[in-house]
Amino acid sequence: MNIISLRPAPCGSGNTIAHVDIEIIDGARLYGLRIAQMSDRSFRVFGPNTDRGGRSMSFDPAVVNAIARAALNHSQLDEHSQYDRVTS
Repeated sequence: MNIISLRPAPCGSGNTIAHVDIEIIDGARLYGLRIAQMSDRSFRVFGPNTDRGGRSMSFDPAVVNAIARAALNHSQLDEHSQYDRVTS
């Protein structure tokens, strides 16, 4: 899995820590994924909504953790004090 682009969430974005574009395997890319950390410190990854407001994709917890860890490693968000709630 490769991180194509990572955009840290601005302060005050709730539980969202970043938005990422990833290449999950060669030739398969996903854009605009939102990574959130929940109050129990687990991660969630959300894809963009459809035009009708529904989900466009969902991920198995193992895939969520792989995406979150790749993003955290890519950006080293966990080293910045404004993201001190994030652990790697």
